[in-house]
Amino acid sequence: MPTNFLDPVYYDINDIHPDAPNKPLLKELFERENAQNERLWEFFTEMVESPQYKPMKAEAIKPRTLRKKKGSGKRREFTLCKETGRMIKKSRPVDDPDSEEFEAGYKEFLKEEFDG
Repeated sequence: MPTNFLDPVYYDINDIHPDAPNKPLLKELFERENAQNERLWEFFTEMVESPQYKPMKAEAIKPRTLRKKKGSGKRREFTLCKETGRMIKKSRPVDDPDSEEFEAGYKEFLKEEFDG
């Protein structure tokens, strides 16, 4: 049964059975529960009456890893790390090592560092 905070259940002390043990404790618990219900009712009533109120969807309470992805931009690629068992981002090379531009830059770097 879902909890409806806009229609709370209030507890009546007169509903306690006469033979119930520890009536003072039950009375205190009922009073606390009723006070909490009143605070929750005020909170949710103010929220619903607010002009910026948007009802929460079940999607909002899912862990972020299970939510639908927004947009159709670049998709990240992940791999399973063998040591930790966690998903990690695949590392992509900054440059394409097969390109002529990369090869020329690499040769120039070697020449400056080791021949000079």
